[in-house]
Amino acid sequence: MKVFFRKIFGVFPGESKNIMSFVKLGIIWAIGSCIAETLALGQFTQKIGAAMLPNTYMITSFAMIIVSCLYMYFLRFTSPYKIMITTMWIAAIVYSLISIILLTDPPRMFWFFLQIFSYSFSSALTACFWIFIDQYHDLQDAKRVYALYNSAYFLGFIISGFLIYYLLKYIGYAPLYILVVITMIYSILKAKKISKTVPAMEDDGVEGIFASGKKNMQSIFKEFINSKFSIALVATSLIVRFLLTTTQCNYVSSLEKVFSNDLINDKILLTAFLGKCKAYISIGNIIIGLFFYRNIVRRIGLGNLILLPPIYFMSLYSNWMMIDSLMLAIFAVIAVEGILYTLEDNNFNLLIKASPAKLKNPLRIINDSFFEPIGMLFSSIILMFLKSDNKHFGFILSVFFIIFSLVIRYLYPKSIFTSLKQNEVHFDKKTKDWINKFSKKEKKETIKDLFISLKSKDESIKLLALKTLLELKDKSLLSKILSKVNKESINYKIKALNLFENSIFSQERDVLEVIKFWMTFEKDKRILSKSTLYLAKKGLLHPDEIKHYLSSKDLNLRASAIISLKHSIYNREISTEIENKKLAKKEIDLLFEYDNIDEICTGLDILNHDDTDEAVDMVVEYLTFDNLKVQRKSSFALSQITDEADRKHSFKILDAIKNISDVFIRINLLQALGNIRDYRTVEDIIIFSKLFRPSEKREVEKTILKMGAKSISVLITIIKDVKLNNRSKILAAKILGKLSIKQLRDIIPEIIDTEIKRANFYFYFGNKLKMLYPLYELPLLRNELLAAYRSVIDFILHLLGSASPIEDVSLVIKALHSKNAKNQAHAIETLEKNITAKIYKKISNLIEAIPLEYKLEDAKKILENPNLTLSELLDFLEESTSSFDKIISMHLKAKLKMPQWRESIKEKIKKSNESLNQYAYELLES
Repeated sequence: MKVFFRKIFGVFPGESKNIMSFVKLGIIWAIGSCIAETLALGQFTQKIGAAMLPNTYMITSFAMIIVSCLYMYFLRFTSPYKIMITTMWIAAIVYSLISIILLTDPPRMFWFFLQIFSYSFSSALTACFWIFIDQYHDLQDAKRVYALYNSAYFLGFIISGFLIYYLLKYIGYAPLYILVVITMIYSILKAKKISKTVPAMEDDGVEGIFASGKKNMQSIFKEFINSKFSIALVATSLIVRFLLTTTQCNYVSSLEKVFSNDLINDKILLTAFLGKCKAYISIGNIIIGLFFYRNIVRRIGLGNLILLPPIYFMSLYSNWMMIDSLMLAIFAVIAVEGILYTLEDNNFNLLIKASPAKLKNPLRIINDSFFEPIGMLFSSIILMFLKSDNKHFGFILSVFFIIFSLVIRYLYPKSIFTSLKQNEVHFDKKTKDWINKFSKKEKKETIKDLFISLKSKDESIKLLALKTLLELKDKSLLSKILSKVNKESINYKIKALNLFENSIFSQERDVLEVIKFWMTFEKDKRILSKSTLYLAKKGLLHPDEIKHYLSSKDLNLRASAIISLKHSIYNREISTEIENKKLAKKEIDLLFEYDNIDEICTGLDILNHDDTDEAVDMVVEYLTFDNLKVQRKSSFALSQITDEADRKHSFKILDAIKNISDVFIRINLLQALGNIRDYRTVEDIIIFSKLFRPSEKREVEKTILKMGAKSISVLITIIKDVKLNNRSKILAAKILGKLSIKQLRDIIPEIIDTEIKRANFYFYFGNKLKMLYPLYELPLLRNELLAAYRSVIDFILHLLGSASPIEDVSLVIKALHSKNAKNQAHAIETLEKNITAKIYKKISNLIEAIPLEYKLEDAKKILENPNLTLSELLDFLEESTSSFDKIISMHLKAKLKMPQWRESIKEKIKKSNESLNQYAYELLES
């Protein structure tokens, strides 16, 4: 029976106790809040009169705005839990005093205070409650159980109505206010117990390694302005408040006409009729929240569900503008009391999870304690002027409601992914990327700190500060930078030259003048050598002026003379240019004549400015030279001088990539292949990429993307090849998704079903191994099965993600495997919103955060034979395309002395590759 109810309510095993704690808290505070609000309204109407309510609402609006500002301020320093219990303590104290004052004859102003405080307290506590429970639930939890908590509120509302109806005439007002105090104290104790016993969700939001961390109002406002989704959400919330007030006004007006008609025989009072409608609707709200909302979200998705309320209002007002009837008035009551309070409120509770982490709590406060009174205030003023055109105004609001809902629907998946990115430390980001995210004030302070760092005694810190300042690409800083560098040591200036050479300021007039000054007036030969080479590379030295350096022992000066002979801007006469190039060619050949490493490296440095076929031929030969420094220089030169005319060298370069493991060399050679654009190398590059580092894989992507459409057919073949490793196929899918997403989507259906079956197979047997085979200790097999499952599921997700609008599939998959539940929930939501519903349904049991027993039940349904013997399981692994699967299978067959294990391994030797055969022979000999 427990299992039945758990499944109906969407409660997983082991969390019933915690969820019931939140439900009890919701019911109890709702009882107290609704009793207080209802009693206050009744007493105000009785003592002061309904005519003064508009004035009270106006004052209440300003009071709630002040309260929301206070909450926003205190959220900077304290937790939502402390704010909530402080609010409850204040309420308990105030209502205790009210119950005492009621025993006397209160003054007129007391009733104003009571009405204003009760309404403000109710709205504030609603915001506090949702902020509090947000700490304990991720987005996927919220989709399951938030409707349950919303139903708890409606249940409390109904109970409060019954308590007032049956107790008020017997015990009076003061004891009921004491009951409110009791509910507040109980809620405080319950909240304290929850905070101690229920673990809060870890929130790994990353502000950035350079961020100041000050959560001030300015930073919150900046975050809000930069979040289109948050702006749309708040705008929609404001429209809903306008629409709520307008619709209430309209249905009350319609009902007054109906009940003032003499033809109506039933003399039911309007108030009684409204009370009856609201009672039935509240019951309907509870039923929808408990049994239907979760399943509706799951079946049609939150993105589609958010369109239901605006469509309902649009349909209502489309008819209401033409016909005024009792039925339409009832539909309007349902719209306000049911659609808005059940669907729209629940939708908002889920949508707010997609807002930036810094904004989630402030948006709750803004919505419940700021925009509600603002909406109430301004809509009342507008309705006072419109009078008879209320229904047309309601229709216009409905149009805006549906427009903003469509905007939210469009922005929601992007906002989820953006929120996911904010929770990730991007180590691949450069310093300038972090600084560019700062506000003007923060950026100014950072630049000031960088200039201070230029005075550091640690040279590495000074060089890092200089590099960062140059990367900012701010020309206004250049003169100050040069002034600082000019005062430094020779060693520092030499290293600074390299930084200037690689910056956008390399040919700026001010930079060149400083370098010419160093070359002319600095006495140190090293700075002369480096400065001369710098200017020669820019073609700014006359060959005749430095030709004498051809005989210099300083290789930098010698290189400067050769480069000037070939590339100086002063080589204007054709005959002179030809003579200079002949001389340069002769000098370059002399550098390569002997196996002097320094001379060869200098020669290669010179050739990286020469894109002739002869230069490329010479550089390629040095890729196999037995010296890492030479290989590095050669690879860098190839990355600079190769083009499509050098296809004859493609496979030589490819062999070098396979044989040299140095990351600098590999990346340069991949860049060279990208320049050559030889699509014949695609297959080898992709297959070998399984051994590449992440930075090398990123370069592979750039390389193959340069090759363009000719590589598409090769990539498709790779993805379809069941014998290839998943890592290579993942990279191929990522590249194909960027080259031709349509063709990638076309091949997915024929691949995905097989891979999903494989994933379920590995997952099921990996987790059921001990239960299925209790007589064996098989930790190695279990680890292998689960590793294989993760490999297959990663391939599936990369394949689907690459064919979707997801910006960074790897980030989503990393978040999916993280231990942070909130990151996992955002990753799941990102996948759900960006891949087709049909395919997502097939993989949902494998990726969603549901109990293991549920996942195993679903996996078992998919498997053809979930009761394999251990021998059959090992046979299956032996036929796998994974070499590791085969090794594990052979190893366990030998270890467990399975029947005919030797014959099985001998048979496998006939079909396997050399590396696998070697291990098989070792097993047979053992």
